[in-house]
Amino acid sequence: MTSPSREFVSALEGLSECFQQEQRGLFRELKITPVQFFVLRWLAKDPAANLTKLAGFLGVRPQTVTPIVDALEDSGWVRRVRSVEDRRESHLQLTPKGKRLIASFRVAFYERMDRAVADAPGPALRTSAHVLRVATATLLRDLERARTPSSRRT
Repeated sequence: MTSPSREFVSALEGLSECFQQEQRGLFRELKITPVQFFVLRWLAKDPAANLTKLAGFLGVRPQTVTPIVDALEDSGWVRRVRSVEDRRESHLQLTPKGKRLIASFRVAFYERMDRAVADAPGPALRTSAHVLRVATATLLRDLERARTPSSRRT
């Protein structure tokens, strides 16, 4: 017999796959690659972003991210701004066009997902939202513990 938590996780997995398909469709509509969008979202959250930090975030060498940033800059979504502390370094910033792209993606994605759950009863949606928030908080705590050196086993 399947436990309620396993049943929920299985349903969540199916929903996640649908989310990914929806995202791929939106990427095609917006003419952006998943990696480019991932970088734009990261830049929106990190005002001190630079190529080195981006490479570290993606787990690649700085030379690997240069063509990605070049393409984002050519599209007008990102700009490089020279650092005042170190002339060899540039910070990466979203342009207004980049911010609009992220906002339009979010609006389109939310509209599609809202339509997908529109027929579900309100109490069930509220309960599901609560479960997802609890699960998110638990996973974030676990991730933070894994990053803390004192919590790692030697």
